[in-house]
Amino acid sequence: MKALPSDLSKGPGFRPSYEQVLAEVEERLWIAHTQLDDAIEKTATARGSQQTGANAAEITGSLASGAEQSRSPELQTLYDRHRALNLLVRELRRSMDLPVRTPPAGFSRPDLTPEIEASYRSMNFDPQEAYYSFRRVKAAFRSNDIRLLAQVVNYPLAVTGKTRRSIRNRDQLMAAKETVLNARLRESVARSDFETVFVRDKGMMLGEGAVWITHDKAGFGVGAINLE
Repeated sequence: MKALPSDLSKGPGFRPSYEQVLAEVEERLWIAHTQLDDAIEKTATARGSQQTGANAAEITGSLASGAEQSRSPELQTLYDRHRALNLLVRELRRSMDLPVRTPPAGFSRPDLTPEIEASYRSMNFDPQEAYYSFRRVKAAFRSNDIRLLAQVVNYPLAVTGKTRRSIRNRDQLMAAKETVLNARLRESVARSDFETVFVRDKGMMLGEGAVWITHDKAGFGVGAINLE
């Protein structure tokens, strides 16, 4: 229990359903999984192995046994958090009579109404793909981790405020962390609900236009941010 995120009890400000509880925990699991993979890859590269994949497997094994604690306590903490969340998700899914293993997308398959599915298909969007992308974007903003946001951005990212600029690559996004992860944007995304977001040919509008999830050849991703 100590390995779980301290904010896990700070769920929605209403009595949530089982599905909403599962969604809350799945977002945190996606964050933990993505951060852990990134940290393991960086650690394996830093240790200079010519076979980074093999070295990463060795690191994962040492994390599972707890042997990494003295060498890299931060990495061990990430692993323990991921494992605790994964166990929690499995038990939640078991209690809801769902398959124990989370789908490859990282989030439970949504039970969308025919009307919602039709609204996405009318724009030639796959509603399932749109949903999973929406959940990843929400999790990335929740994390306040610019590295995670970088994984769900479609470049060039249009940023509109007093002036308009385009963020064209990961390095520019990293430099703009305080702008693109400000408290207002994060709150706008957190309050967004897939069942009620506005969708058009451009994509999905979150927070009355604060963030747009757009679609290109690579799929859905954050394509525009409005700072005003």
